[in-house]
Amino acid sequence: MNVVSINGKDQAELKRKQDMLEVLEGMRAQVESGDITEFVATSLGSDGSAQIHICALDIPGSVGLFEIGKHILMTQEA
Repeated sequence: MNVVSINGKDQAELKRKQDMLEVLEGMRAQVESGDITEFVATSLGSDGSAQIHICALDIPGSVGLFEIGKHILMTQEA
């Protein structure tokens, strides 16, 4: 028996959006509780443009948070 899903791509896109919103909601809750005091995040737009979103006390701290994030990502994937 073969199962064909016509809306497979739509469902995958909806799941991806839900996953992103879940991450943002989790961060919002941590900001509200005081667990997050500074952050640096990067995003990629639908047109391929990259953005860095920063809420930090100073530039060196922002760069440090960004570099720590890169290190964590690279060591988890290795």
